[in-house]
Parts: sequence; structure tokens; C-alpha cells
Amino acid sequence: MKIPADHASRTAPAPKSPAAVGKTSDLSADAADRRNFFVKVFAVAIGGAITVIPFAAGLAFFYLSQSSHVAAVGYEIDDLQAQISSLRADQQQLVLQVGLARAPTTIIAQATNQLKLRPLGTSSVSFAPRASATSTARPSSEPAH
Repeated sequence: MKIPADHASRTAPAPKSPAAVGKTSDLSADAADRRNFFVKVFAVAIGGAITVIPFAAGLAFFYLSQSSHVAAVGYEIDDLQAQISSLRADQQQLVLQVGLARAPTTIIAQATNQLKLRPLGTSSVSFAPRASATSTARPSSEPAH
């Protein structure tokens, strides 16, 4: 079996002293402990993030749905207030029309123009003469004796 040329030029690692071997194993165990600690911390952080992210998303969704609902209700309130203002203006117009319809001049004008009524002359109306105050007796509710 032939040894390749480039393999021959490689040197073997230098043997380690017994003191260095112990320190290296301590260092590698210490590094492994640190790495395990960081892996555990990272795993806990990832687990917490996995728990927090859906909660935050749900909270954000709830907030957005509530704020859009509040905005929609606000627009509804504005529309209803505009309707109230319009209806109050209509009410004022109706009150004015009723007042005008009850005015004596309007009643006389409608009676003469639409109903063709004419005022009565003074000769058309006769009043009964008034009886004297002494002869006028009111009927009593008590039976006569």
C-alpha cells in the first residue's frame, strides 16, 4: 500500500501533556454546559414566543374588531343625529302650517273660496227677546210639592 505524497507531509498532532488534557476536558465540559444552558434558555424563549405570539395576535385582532365596531357605531350615531335634526325641522314646518291653518283669515278665505260660503246679513239673524230677570226662574231638580 502506497502512502499518498500529501499525506506524508502532514504531521501528527503533538501529544498533550496530562495537565493540558485535564484542562481541555474541563474547558470542553464547561463549554458544553454553557452551550446546554443557552440551548435551554433559547428553547424557553422560543416556547414563550410561541405562546406570546398567538396571544398578541388575538389581542390585536380583538382590538381591531372593537375599534372598527366603535367607528361603525359612531357613524350610525351621526346618521341618527342627522335624522333627528331633519325630523325636528319637519316638525317645526308642520307646527307653522297648523298655526297658519288655524288663523281666522285662512279659515275665512277657505270658507269663501273653496266651500263657497258667504257671510250672513244682519237681517238673516234674529235673536229672541230677553225675558225679565224676575220672571226667569230656573227649573229645580227637586220635585214640586
